[in-house]
Parts: sequence; structure tokens; C-alpha cells
Amino acid sequence: MRTSNGAIPRAFRARLGARTAVARKRSRHRDRFLNDGFARNPIGLRLYYRILGDAGGRSDAIPAGVPVTFASEFEDIDAVRAHLGLDVFSLMGWSYMGLVAGLYAADHPDIVERLLLVGATSMRYFGPTPVLPPELERELDESLRRQRERIDADALKRLEAERAAGGWRDGVAFCREHRRLSGPRQFGRPEAMLRTKADPCALPNEWPTALASLMQQIYASLGATWDLSDRVRRVRAPTLVVHGLEDLVLPNAARLWGTLIEDARVLWLAGVGHFPWLEDPATFFPAVDAFLRGRWPDGAGRVTQAY
Repeated sequence: MRTSNGAIPRAFRARLGARTAVARKRSRHRDRFLNDGFARNPIGLRLYYRILGDAGGRSDAIPAGVPVTFASEFEDIDAVRAHLGLDVFSLMGWSYMGLVAGLYAADHPDIVERLLLVGATSMRYFGPTPVLPPELERELDESLRRQRERIDADALKRLEAERAAGGWRDGVAFCREHRRLSGPRQFGRPEAMLRTKADPCALPNEWPTALASLMQQIYASLGATWDLSDRVRRVRAPTLVVHGLEDLVLPNAARLWGTLIEDARVLWLAGVGHFPWLEDPATFFPAVDAFLRGRWPDGAGRVTQAY
């Protein structure tokens, strides 16, 4: 089968009899995209299917530059569901795809039985220079401070300037160096970068300029500003929100998910950034496994306030 943007998802059969399926972002190339944690993910042992779908414009399923809109992400999940004949399933989304997964669950309350959001981006955007409440302003300032401490911004600028001037003609090598320099800002524990088996730079769609262009294109299809809070309130599935307290996606995004969804719990991970399965696998995997087996993990609780 092919989805609306031409991507070809893959389903891996696991233990027969389980009725849960997890659709999540990333590539059919497990050796490139799956880190050591996901490669040995115990959750997969209890799933009838583990569905690995490419987000629009990602991986090598389609060439870079193919038009992708926010709406096409939902069409692609529908295509996978229809092709496999899934009546009810659990859905996981990470980062931007957390937003997609959350909204899909809101639109399909009778289909998505459990929702797992990991480092999910916010459902609200009020422009590049919004007036923020003091609490959120402090959270943003602290996030920017950590980013400055964890990367050599001058070295990153030099690399980009050299590329623009005609150097670094090998796109794969440039991408890997760019990720080496810029990657630590996404981690609360930068040393965890060494645990990954992922090599997205082997795929041109994942090179810095291509990826930035893709995300700009997707978000532009939403408009200059947006607030999808009312849509999120329609989620009926039990929802676990896993969020690192040092994530580039500000913790307020997790607070919003936790307050807007009626049956939601938030699991905060101290000292963790945007990659909790790499940074704190000992907490992440048991928590996710417990949730998908039908119970709330230890440490997950309700959130009553967001900004």
C-alpha cells in the first residue's frame, strides 16, 4: 500500500492474539532509525502488529521536496488503518507526531483506545513573538540558557557558512557533523546521544536544510497562528504524557495535554530532554509497557494547571 504522500509503511507481526497495535513515526529502515532501546523494546513482544510509518516527507520512502501538509498526516494514518483492517488500536506519537497522534485520537474516540504522547509539541501557537505569562517566560529563558551551554554556537555557524560557501560537498558528512554539533541541545543528558543506532543522515530527507524546509511547509499549512485546544478536549482515550523536564519542547506543552484531556496522566522525567528512551530507558520502557498493558505507571499523575 501507499499513503497520500507515497510512503510505504511496514507492519511487523509479533505475538499472535494481542489486539493492540501501535502506529508510530519513523522509518522502515530499523537499523537506521531505531535506537538500541526501541530495537529491544519489550512492548513489541505483546503486540500483534507494530506499525512503523514514515511521517510525511521523512525517510527515503518518498523524495525530498514532495508537497506535504498537516492534513496529509491524518490521511496517512487512515490509510494504514484501512489497509490492515484495524478496528481499535493504541497510538503513540513523539515530538511533532505527538500533536498528530493526539488530534487523531480526538477525531476518532471509538478507534484509539490508548494514547501515548512522548515529548509532544503544543496544540497552540501564537506567533514567533507572543506575549507570554511570567511563568512561561521563565521556562523559555531557562530552556534557551541550557541550549547555549550545551552547544558551540560559533562552531555550528562556521560549519553552516562553510557549507553555504561550497564546502562540505558530501551531504551525509555535513549532516553528521551538524548533528554532532547541534544535537546536544536536544538532550538533558547529552552523553545519551552515543546510545543511538540511528543514522538519519544516510537519508537526504533528513539533512538539516531539507528537514527544516519540510517542517516549515507543514506548519505553514496550519496558518500564521493556531489553537487546537477545543479539538484536543475531545480525546476520550486514557492518555499517558511522557515529558522530560529539560525538553526543548517546553514542559508547558505536556501540562496543556494533561489538563485538556479528561483521562490523562503526566510522567515527568527529571534531567531528561527530547529523547527519553535514550536518556532514561530504565524508567521509560517499563512505564510505557505498564500503560499499554492497561495500568498507569508509577510516578504518573494528574496535572491541574497550564499556562
